[in-house]
Amino acid sequence: MMRAHTSTAFAPAPAARRHGGLLALGALGLLLLAAVATWRGGLLDLPPVPRDLTAERAGLADLRGLAGRQRALEAAAAAAVASRAPEQSGDAALAGAAAGLARIRHGEWEPGLQLMREALELAPRDLVLANAYRMAVFRLKRAALRDAAQRRTLAEELPPALAQEPIATLGRLRREQPCRETTLALALAHVDEMLLFPALEIKAPASVESVNLLTEILKQDPFYVPALYGRGLNYLHRPARLVWPEAHKAAPDAAPRDLGLCVAIGRRIGGGSPELVATLALTLGDAYAKTGQAQRARSWWQIAENAGGGKDLRAAVRRRFTWQDDEVLDRLEAELDQRMLDLDHPLTDLSIMWR
Repeated sequence: MMRAHTSTAFAPAPAARRHGGLLALGALGLLLLAAVATWRGGLLDLPPVPRDLTAERAGLADLRGLAGRQRALEAAAAAAVASRAPEQSGDAALAGAAAGLARIRHGEWEPGLQLMREALELAPRDLVLANAYRMAVFRLKRAALRDAAQRRTLAEELPPALAQEPIATLGRLRREQPCRETTLALALAHVDEMLLFPALEIKAPASVESVNLLTEILKQDPFYVPALYGRGLNYLHRPARLVWPEAHKAAPDAAPRDLGLCVAIGRRIGGGSPELVATLALTLGDAYAKTGQAQRARSWWQIAENAGGGKDLRAAVRRRFTWQDDEVLDRLEAELDQRMLDLDHPLTDLSIMWR
């Protein structure tokens, strides 16, 4: 997933300096070998990945195709908003979802969501459409809660047609079409609730339910990256100094194990964008920092910086490099809390995989 580019210029050296030049060249060779070993897992302990693991099994098949589907959905929705005839693709599910998005953007959110639900019923395993539905509900709920904050009372904050979504629809789809994609969508919907309602009495059970669903997927598909990443994020964002109420307590290294396996699989399969590579490396570094391994964390943050992500990600890395060892945990907790509050860019937006 990552490529290193190096260039070295050599000039003829006087005989008296050859020995020093050879030593320098040898040192450079050792550094390069160490760098290769680090990224391949030798020094940073990436877990092993089966040689016969396929992109389909890992959930990383045709990321470019998913990106194209996202673009087609947005283009069709934009055409409908502008009252233009969309291109005819013969894809009833995508056309229905686009029509629903257009209705939502016109302010007709109830019929818009219904159209999107009908589209999902046609394609329950479609990650792009499921993600679009969750994000549409997320934005509608956020807007309703923002309006509610300006009222004198918080009673009946959400309209009844919105209050149980997207969990009601995705739960029904999972019962009717049990598969890893519908289970993943439902698990992420529970994390959506955590982001919108950060009170501990909502956040804790939502996280536990999400982890239970993701673990169910991983029992059948232990190398399914979207589930590994979702579960790793759940573990990472749990407050370090609180005991989480779950039947089977997670191991202290649960987050770096899941996220490290994501990175190892990504290296094996390839095809991820620089932003995805950098995000995975940054998140794995955070997971190591959370377990008290500050030096290993900094190694992964450096990899994240070198991976070529966007300016926000690079700024996040630079902030981390200013932290002293004795303040890493507290500074990281504050950083993670702030990230969860960034509702303009929800952590649960699965499009990071393909955009």
